[in-house]
Amino acid sequence: MSNLKQLLPPLNALRTFEAAARHESFKAAAEELCVTQAAISRQVQTLEEFYSLKLFIRSNRKVELSPEGRGLYLAASAALQHIASASGTLLQRNRPGHISLTTTTSFSQLWLLPRLKQLRSQHPELQLQLISGEGNPDYNEGFDAAVTLGIQEHPLYVCEYLFSEEVFPVCTAEFARQNPQVATLNGLLQVPLLNLSADHWKARLWAPLDWAFWLRQLEMTADLNQTGMSFSHFLMLLDAVHEDIGVGLAWRHLVQRQLEEGKLVRPVRETYQADDRKHYFVCRRDRLDTPGMQTLKHWLLTQTAPLRESAPPEPGHF
Repeated sequence: MSNLKQLLPPLNALRTFEAAARHESFKAAAEELCVTQAAISRQVQTLEEFYSLKLFIRSNRKVELSPEGRGLYLAASAALQHIASASGTLLQRNRPGHISLTTTTSFSQLWLLPRLKQLRSQHPELQLQLISGEGNPDYNEGFDAAVTLGIQEHPLYVCEYLFSEEVFPVCTAEFARQNPQVATLNGLLQVPLLNLSADHWKARLWAPLDWAFWLRQLEMTADLNQTGMSFSHFLMLLDAVHEDIGVGLAWRHLVQRQLEEGKLVRPVRETYQADDRKHYFVCRRDRLDTPGMQTLKHWLLTQTAPLRESAPPEPGHF
């Protein structure tokens, strides 16, 4: 370590070089770092003089890394990412209420967002970063907390059962009025049935829950070749339902508020209680006892309590 000062290049120049190398563009690096292209060029030149090597191959319209530049970029990128990760951990320790919460897009927009105002009012100290996607988060990415469908055992994470799914048909009151046959299961088969496409389920741990599956749970078999549509996302399917295009399968936790507000109706009483399709609150074990995580956990448990009323008891994991 005694010769560290002699071996390390000017660190500001190295950071500038990393940005220019990553973009392979001095202009893009200048925009990222909020400086001029001339400043980027001077910093790169400083680094090239330090090594007495050309790190970029320059042409009229672009710059490319030289072999030596490529080697330095790989090392610099890995080192800066490692520093950023360690820095993020330290910053989180100084902001104990800051939590990233990962959920599916549908859960975020249809369940969480309508409750955010209440959460902010009750717990203004809680600082959330909301992240949404189409599947459960990757444990290797080191997320703080998540609401997941199913769980994957991992030594660094713990979980708590929130609710199981309940699935039933929905449509608008106007669609039901214009198509009174939807008041029976056989009548449903006479109107367009809206499905989530098979691609939607590829990111999930469970088998597709579509109309064919739902009807089988009610011991019904039917030819589903009537005119219908499929959608890659539940939010798109729900928009189609609101446009009176057909009847869609919906999840209670995602549409309960719209049912209460009269925006949607349940044309039939039949439902499928998917007790094995469980949703969990998952969080990092080392943050479980922090005030922010405890607040978030208890708030989610309170808010999802109605969804657990008709489900079998599930032991907690905390």
